[in-house]
Amino acid sequence: MRKSKILKAIIFSAVVVVASFTVSSLMTGCAATDGGAGSASVVGAAAAAKAKADSIAAEKYERVFLIAISDGNEHYKNKNYADAVQPYQKAAKMDTTHKYPAIYTKLADSFLKLDKPDSALAVYQEALNIYPENAFFHRSTGYYLAALQRTTEAIDCYYNAIKYDGETVSDYKNLGPLLIKEDRLEDALIIYQKLVELDPNDAEAQEIIAILLHKLDYDVLDIIAQKKKALEANPKDAELIFEIAELLFKEQFYAESVDYFDKFLAVSPDNTSALEYKGNALQNDEKFPDAIKSYEKLLALQPDNVKIICEMAACYIELGNLNKALTLSQQAINKNSNFGLGYIVKGDVYARAADFCIDKREKRIVNFDDKLVYEKAYNLYELGASQDIQYSDRGKRKMNNIKIDLPTKEDRFMHPDQTKPELECYEWLPW
Repeated sequence: MRKSKILKAIIFSAVVVVASFTVSSLMTGCAATDGGAGSASVVGAAAAAKAKADSIAAEKYERVFLIAISDGNEHYKNKNYADAVQPYQKAAKMDTTHKYPAIYTKLADSFLKLDKPDSALAVYQEALNIYPENAFFHRSTGYYLAALQRTTEAIDCYYNAIKYDGETVSDYKNLGPLLIKEDRLEDALIIYQKLVELDPNDAEAQEIIAILLHKLDYDVLDIIAQKKKALEANPKDAELIFEIAELLFKEQFYAESVDYFDKFLAVSPDNTSALEYKGNALQNDEKFPDAIKSYEKLLALQPDNVKIICEMAACYIELGNLNKALTLSQQAINKNSNFGLGYIVKGDVYARAADFCIDKREKRIVNFDDKLVYEKAYNLYELGASQDIQYSDRGKRKMNNIKIDLPTKEDRFMHPDQTKPELECYEWLPW
């Protein structure tokens, strides 16, 4: 009986243990299944929480960034440039997406307004590290480098500005003088030629091209053509008109030079240089009456201009009016006895008188009377050459031209008492 009770107790305990194990196993199985799903939920929640935190942080960062820009802009607008610097610097540092290049522009300008060009330059150089293809930053850097006399670096910057934006006229205008300063004249010529392509009405650039052509020994006709283009761009440029006229004169395009001098005189009718040039051009073109008119206008302004008096006399010689030429040459000598040209032109009167008298005769043989007149001319040439060094060569050249027609010893022997010409043809000449 007792054994039976003990056995039942053991069986009961075993049942309880098995039951407990089964329940435990069931519970453990359930816990394992529910525990996997719960872990995934925790990770997702954490990610969502991080994303939300990042978003809040980004919004806060953006808000702080925009506040910095706003503060900088407000100070900049109110010209409080010293106060604008710090917020702009902060905004520049925070602009990790590089969407706001204007920050650097205003920051640099603030430094410039504060008379800190070195700081402004540093800002633009930093901007170029971020925006290497920004033409504005290249030209701005070039501007400050040029101001600091760092010419070679400035040139590189302007070339880069043109590389990324080849249509901004100011880049060419700023680059050209830098290249000239560095004596890179061929490069400068190319830049100015491009400039006038962009702006054909830029008369100054056209004129600089003409100057460069001259310095580079281009043909003078090319230079004249370039100056004419410049004049087309600015037809009222009187100085340019004069330059073209002067170049044409020097190249012996006398008729065309007169046209340009007339254009200049229409603007400046009392310009003595233009009147003299015009008279010389007409004289060289053998338009002696017109040359005399130009000289007369000049003498009305400068009555003591002995050179012009002599040029008028020379014109009258060519017209065959030797009396008038003689009067004018003597007038020049009376006004300035040290002016050699007066004597030389007076000598021309005597030499031409001898030529004239010889030509009138059937037989063109030089006689003693003619030789005395040539001698008079020779002596005047010699006096002019000795009086005034600027006309020395001219006087000596004319002396050599008539030396062959001077009286010889034999002539003197044959005419011992004759000291002046006796032919009627020479009666009008003073002796």
